[in-house]
Amino acid sequence: IATVYDLMLSQYGVDRGFNSPYDAKSYEDETSHYTPAWQEAITSVKASIVVQVAREFAQNAIDTNGRSMIIMGAGINHWFNSDTIYRSILNLVILTASQGVNGGGWAHYVGQEKVRPIEGWSTIAFAKDWQTQARQQNATSFFYFATDQWKYEESGTDALKSPLADDIRYQHPADYNVLAARLGWLPSYPQFNKNSLLFAEEAAQEGKTSEEAIVQHAYEQVVTGEVRAAVEDPGSPENFPKSLFVWRSNLISSSAKGQEYFMKHLLGASDGLLASPNEDEKPEEIVWREDVEGKLDLLVSLDFRMTSTPLYSDIVLPAATWYEKDDISSTDMHPFVHPFNPAVDPLWESRSDWDIYRSLAEMFSEMAEEHLPGIYKDLVTTPLAHDTKSEISQPLGEVKDWKKGEIEPILGKTMPNFSVVERDYTKIYDKFVSLGPLLEKGKIGAHGVAFPVEEEYDDIKKINGTHFDETIKNGLPMMRTAKQAINAVLHLSSATNGKVSQKAWETAEGITGMELKDISADRAAEKITFENITVQPREVIPTPVFSGSNKAGRRYSPFTTNIERFVPFRTLTGRQHFYIDHEIFLQYGESLPVYKPTLPPLVFGANDKKIVGGKDALVLRYLTPHGKWNIHSTYQDNLHMLTLFRGGPTVWISDVDAKEHDIDDNEWLEVYNRHGVVTARAVVSHRMPKGTMFMYHAQDKHIQVPGSEITEQRGGSHNAPTKIHVKPTQMVGGYAQLSYGFNYYGPIGNQRDGYVAVRKMKEVNWLED
Repeated sequence: IATVYDLMLSQYGVDRGFNSPYDAKSYEDETSHYTPAWQEAITSVKASIVVQVAREFAQNAIDTNGRSMIIMGAGINHWFNSDTIYRSILNLVILTASQGVNGGGWAHYVGQEKVRPIEGWSTIAFAKDWQTQARQQNATSFFYFATDQWKYEESGTDALKSPLADDIRYQHPADYNVLAARLGWLPSYPQFNKNSLLFAEEAAQEGKTSEEAIVQHAYEQVVTGEVRAAVEDPGSPENFPKSLFVWRSNLISSSAKGQEYFMKHLLGASDGLLASPNEDEKPEEIVWREDVEGKLDLLVSLDFRMTSTPLYSDIVLPAATWYEKDDISSTDMHPFVHPFNPAVDPLWESRSDWDIYRSLAEMFSEMAEEHLPGIYKDLVTTPLAHDTKSEISQPLGEVKDWKKGEIEPILGKTMPNFSVVERDYTKIYDKFVSLGPLLEKGKIGAHGVAFPVEEEYDDIKKINGTHFDETIKNGLPMMRTAKQAINAVLHLSSATNGKVSQKAWETAEGITGMELKDISADRAAEKITFENITVQPREVIPTPVFSGSNKAGRRYSPFTTNIERFVPFRTLTGRQHFYIDHEIFLQYGESLPVYKPTLPPLVFGANDKKIVGGKDALVLRYLTPHGKWNIHSTYQDNLHMLTLFRGGPTVWISDVDAKEHDIDDNEWLEVYNRHGVVTARAVVSHRMPKGTMFMYHAQDKHIQVPGSEITEQRGGSHNAPTKIHVKPTQMVGGYAQLSYGFNYYGPIGNQRDGYVAVRKMKEVNWLED
């Protein structure tokens, strides 16, 4: 028998007097893993500095009762082994008792923004006021399959497993995603190779109309194999997306990791892809079809700038900017909800996003009168979600696949949940402009804390007014305008309504057995409204939906409520975890945080396009940090921003690499690998590490981008030489904290483990003839 403490010290080679050959003899032991001297060869950080920082960090935690903090940014989240890096950082603050302490712990400065009024927002965003289930998909898996990037994997997963593990389940990462969808770990849409409305129609023909009967009918077809998951055959026309709305995003040139795969397989546009599908390592669970190009029939963009995504779209709906509409935002950087008020009306035909979707809902409902009349029953699958009873449905971290006969197929336990949602497509507009009736008797909430809002629902009727007509919205609160929607969001949320906060803390008391309502008692009568935050900023109200407390002017820090008030962490044990005993983590040797190098450097595969003169190119690690003169792609093409630095695409290279390969500052370079090509000017800098190249994020491809000598078309954006790589450990689900949550947990689209070839351009061709 060994404790986690024993396992951890053994893992890291700490000498405990057992005479193990793997124990480090001292900090200067270069041959033993995890010593300061050992890491120096990898990081170039001197061992003495590591020892100094570690001692100072720990001593400061002792002297200040835990006020030692690690601030981390988005960069970590973009590496293939990001999860082990995250866990290593968490270990440091847990071991020094710094977690849940003001001025200490783990500060996560990344773009997964904290929606402070989350209960009201999620209710309206996912139409929970009208229906109980919503389809919520993790984008990484969706685009990994929709753009066929799964067919271009460079190597199998066997190279990633622990040398102590037996044979792993699959050699291809895409197979793990299929398994995750089948066992309910991850959502997967489209769901099946069959229209989700047909299950109810077929059941009705047999005289079965109840939800239970429809679910049973679908269950039988799925379990027998009569119906297959769409992810098992993503190249079949019934299984891939045909239309895509892009809202608040420059998908094609800012966030599309693997840009050229998007261009080829999703859009069917000209592309700079130089890779060939890897037919030597095909998945076991997926049907392999010939390349499908141009899957989308319709791409619609909402934007206020003509970035690359609108340029490639079939329809562009001009959107209002922040200064032309009513809106709110929030962040985890500080405890406020920000109001946006229109300084001017939207220009010409542009509208706010709320008004655009309201117009679409109205027209769609009119068309549905002819094309989709009546009520339909839609079969909806949902994963084993975090903060539900399903999150502990697969015990002991054992992976058992019902399709292989390893366990009985049980909905919501060894499979996803199935439910039936009634759809009346002629009523979408009526539902859009009103707050639905489910709030009168039901509960809303987030993160496992739910509470009734019947009183607040009646309040919103008085605040917004009610509809008075002969439709389904008669007598319901109005939500026709963005401001009315904001009123509803704020009034329903525990961070912005003191009375609701008290209800939420009361629920938390029932769950934990602790007295907690006092945390927000002094603000129980307070209401944060759109009007009063427009007049003056107001700090949000403490809520159990989040883990920190800003009671009585205290600065918000995460996990203080868990530590000080003994509220259990939302984990398997209710405690913070060093060790994870899930089967897949064990197979990959990651039960404890471990050091793993980046993915093997690969610029081209054996079957990829051969590049003339490519053998003489300089090979560098390729990183895409956030830009200095833009906010993602916004402002990147602004004349003032362009004037600040060279006015076009640039890549940064060290002076050492530049000198060795006769590259002068400002020379045009071609940067390429199997995934795509970038054409940009060189920025030679002594601040760049040797062997690494930067291309700052979201340099769009429509400003001063010359043609590539390799592809004979314009170079791509910063994402052209990148590709999505999915990691099996990030697909695990149904296991407490390792359970899917929308914008919470799931595979990330990492792209930092890539390498590029770099060479000077012989001729700069602007392709203007």
